[in-house]
Amino acid sequence: MRYRIGAWALTSWIVKIGKETPQHWGFARDDRFWDVREPGSFRKIEPGDNIFFWLSGSGFTSWVRATSSLYVIGAQSRPAHWIDVATGGYTHRFEFELVSEDVAHPATWGELQQAAGRNYAPPAPANPVAEPAAEAFLRARFGGHTDIAFTTVPVEYSPGDDMRDRAVRQITLRRGQARFRNSLLVAYGNTCAVTGSTVTSVLEAAHIDRYFGDHTNHVTNGLLLRSDIHTLFDLGVLTVSESRTVQLAPWLRDTEYADLHDQPLRVPSDPAGHPSAEALARHRQTCEWL
Repeated sequence: MRYRIGAWALTSWIVKIGKETPQHWGFARDDRFWDVREPGSFRKIEPGDNIFFWLSGSGFTSWVRATSSLYVIGAQSRPAHWIDVATGGYTHRFEFELVSEDVAHPATWGELQQAAGRNYAPPAPANPVAEPAAEAFLRARFGGHTDIAFTTVPVEYSPGDDMRDRAVRQITLRRGQARFRNSLLVAYGNTCAVTGSTVTSVLEAAHIDRYFGDHTNHVTNGLLLRSDIHTLFDLGVLTVSESRTVQLAPWLRDTEYADLHDQPLRVPSDPAGHPSAEALARHRQTCEWL
């Protein structure tokens, strides 16, 4: 069951870590993925879903947000470090980003059931959480986080607005588009389209046509960019040519960004996720130096 908070359709999950393998959370935190033997309910996990890891016999350990759906582990997949990886029989994987592992308010399974107003079965490998009260209870267990997924900031846009004047506002809003960012992380393989950086924590979702409604949150209207490149793109001093090469404003070509000029843009392997040529053309039109 999916429910809504504001404009977002959400599902949360409790994923169990076996008490015999408590080390697995540390491996998962470092690798940013979780492997499973049987797909089961894991097949329903979608990018943007909140996942709360529960260590059997101890309680909650962490809160993460899925950045991919479940997929089959292949020959090219990154190696896992599970202590039973040689005999584990892992077949599927989903990826995530860390929200918090600061368990400020520990809770028992019974307290979760009381908050939800229903009886949950003992933790299965993946338990969906369908009650908003239970979701709120789970979030409240954790400190040290900023919930970027549900920021609600009104954005007004009229055709012809000066994009440069809007850039500063866009820079502050970018982290509010969590699901859009997650779709780009998946499409671009967690890699900056311009620099090739794979440091997920500094990769951001850049709208090509400026954001003016949820209908623009489509992967073809976005680029996955390192934070500083995103800023340059929003300010209109970096753009993409018709032949999909990076173009820098003349005054940036003698800076540390010089090597990026005329370099090919990295695009998703799936052509359906390639950036819109029309949107890129409109972005170029805002760059007066070009």
